[in-house]
Amino acid sequence: MPLSEEQLRKLNEWFQSKRLNPQCPSCGTNDWTTGDIVSAPVYTAGGIAIGGSIVPMVQVICKNCGYIRLHAAVPIGLL
Repeated sequence: MPLSEEQLRKLNEWFQSKRLNPQCPSCGTNDWTTGDIVSAPVYTAGGIAIGGSIVPMVQVICKNCGYIRLHAAVPIGLL
């Protein structure tokens, strides 16, 4: 799901409060955009549990090389 204006504001404030490195670890630029909030299933010893718990994450995408950072959406306050 795309981020709302309020979610973008929260994400920007969170990034600033945590003093995260703004440089892309792949290409070294500092030109980002956001993607959707996505989720991945949690892997267990028996494999991926269908219908099990999930971890919602926000995509932060480098505009230069396409590198994708994933940050947990709940601690940021996006959900």
